[in-house]
Amino acid sequence: MIEIQGHRGVLATRHGNTLASFVEALRLGVDAIEVDVWLTSDMQLVLRHDAVIGTADIRLESMLQAVVEKHPATITDVDPETRAPSLSETLALLRFANAADVVLDIEVKTDGAAWDQYGHGIVTELSRLLKAHQGEQALRVRSFDPQIIRALSGMLPGVPLVALSRESPVRSVGLYPSAVKEFVMAALATGASAIAPAFEILDAGLVAEAHGVGLKVFPWTLATSDEISAAVQLGVDGICVNDVALARQVLGEMGQPLAPSRAIALPLLHTASPPDTWFS
Repeated sequence: MIEIQGHRGVLATRHGNTLASFVEALRLGVDAIEVDVWLTSDMQLVLRHDAVIGTADIRLESMLQAVVEKHPATITDVDPETRAPSLSETLALLRFANAADVVLDIEVKTDGAAWDQYGHGIVTELSRLLKAHQGEQALRVRSFDPQIIRALSGMLPGVPLVALSRESPVRSVGLYPSAVKEFVMAALATGASAIAPAFEILDAGLVAEAHGVGLKVFPWTLATSDEISAAVQLGVDGICVNDVALARQVLGEMGQPLAPSRAIALPLLHTASPPDTWFS
């Protein structure tokens, strides 16, 4: 079975990292929802892709100050949210949806620099929260930063960890390498059980190298039916996509089993007319 991972929910039709995007992903049917997390100044884990919007840095703001990132800009605000959701709120949403088996795949964001107080703070708060939910929600953590994965491998035994990489001419202590053998060995050394290469560096050699040492392969972010088909034919274990509906169509046509829809109905919105006695 090829795992469909909704990138920031359903980025094709909703602003990313919003509750509305996660609800849409669940409605369509996904195996996992990928989110991005930062630590705010009041030590809250908040979901957003970019740290800085305008001149405001989410790491220097409180949770209540962290605005939603309107991305992609073409999306209409059909479900307007003004504040970026917290990781705790997202866990509550999945519990309400009875989606304990949908993997919440959490990307820990850093700026790729050497280990510092921020890195220590975010792994401490993340491990504390996830330990409380580890038995009730399928979880996974990913990062481009090997320092984050290495730290969490000791703090969150039992939670799968994913090493992220993209093509980059810059070598940094806070970034996984992109060369095949170096990437795979670095992932193993830091305690990862899977790698997530950018589609641009995905090839048969990387898949074979990773599978040869027991690592799963989750490429990102596949945008077209041709990219999805190509990745599946290479033997990947999952695909991170913006367009969940497209991914389901392509995988269905390839004979792959698909995750069920988990449409959420809010009971408070379905109220019957009040009895006449209420007004007597």
